[in-house]
Amino acid sequence: MTTAEMLISIGETSLTLFIIIDAIGNLPIISSLFRQFTAEEQRRSIDTSVLVSAAILLGFAALGLQLLRIFGVSVNEMLIAGGLLFLLIGMNMLFDLLPNATCDPRTVCIVPVASPLLAGPGAITTVLVTVQANPFPFNYLVAVASVMVALSVSWLILRRVESITRLLGERGALISGKLMGIVVTAIAVSFIVRGIEGIMTSMQNAGG
Repeated sequence: MTTAEMLISIGETSLTLFIIIDAIGNLPIISSLFRQFTAEEQRRSIDTSVLVSAAILLGFAALGLQLLRIFGVSVNEMLIAGGLLFLLIGMNMLFDLLPNATCDPRTVCIVPVASPLLAGPGAITTVLVTVQANPFPFNYLVAVASVMVALSVSWLILRRVESITRLLGERGALISGKLMGIVVTAIAVSFIVRGIEGIMTSMQNAGG
């Protein structure tokens, strides 16, 4: 992998992670969860949430590939599984299919903000696919850089949760979330198609 290819991969993966994390779409949820906090407590909670989500995603980047090898999962199977998961996430963003879970105010910055809102199944799957799909050691460099870029941009947005929420308004945040849902659904289709194509190519090579 050349430097240019690595930078392109980091850019694509960072964008995918940022869309999956959906900091803008989650602003109304996070704002309501932190409503009882002071401005300083909100900032500390957001800092904690982003740090914990980074630890989760980087942990999966470091150990997730080994876990996949133990279970004998290939990159093509991971792409299809991730695509189906993204499809569910995209459909939920568009149509609110999944029920809302309750949360404990004492641990709200960890659950549900750090996970599953920021470091959710979709983000974790993206990191795992990135590590498995790229050659060593560039796979880890791409995964770590992408996580840091996506979470840094998300952190900048979340630190201004109140001002951005007021600027967008409830309708603006809703529209943004729906648009992100369309993009996530498109990513899901892309993952599934790539996975199926990879499996068919492997079968043809094995048969040939």
